Amino acid sequence: MKKVYFLFCILYACFIYSQNTPKPLIIFNGKNIGYKNPEDVLKTIKKQDLANLGIFKGDTEDAIKKYGSNSGVVVITTKKFILDTFYKNNIENSPLKKEIPTTDILSKIGIIISKAENKNQPYEELSKYINIDLSDDTVLKIASITFIKPVDAVKMNRDWKFGAIEIMSTLDR
Repeated sequence: MKKVYFLFCILYACFIYSQNTPKPLIIFNGKNIGYKNPEDVLKTIKKQDLANLGIFKGDTEDAIKKYGSNSGVVVITTKKFILDTFYKNNIENSPLKKEIPTTDILSKIGIIISKAENKNQPYEELSKYINIDLSDDTVLKIASITFIKPVDAVKMNRDWKFGAIEIMSTLDR
């Protein structure tokens, strides 16, 4: 289903912006890279590396209010950016670094949030705790992160051979 959604989004973006309309503002991995053709940016990204693709059409309220663009906005986020940013902001300078020494390990561990949902692909969940689109209003603040050892994590989900983390946000309490 994600592949179908991904392809639909790309086709939609290409169709909308290939018309003689002004180029949209592109937010790539949390940075404003200017007004460009989204197709040119998407060509540089492997489909399996894409985590999020958001499209704000034309002069919608969100495009103008959040980004100051009346020609639309395309927000593109890669999995590597999400892992690197979450790791740098929350793990690199904490005691968790001993258990999660690299972003590669972070990509393999499970994610448990306060609603006790088990996640095997952490990108969507981790992206809630970093600023991916230049607007701070959607970023959750972390109250605590607890590492769950692999021996205990595999009891919850057999795919969690590298362990899991439980994230509690300040909005969860």
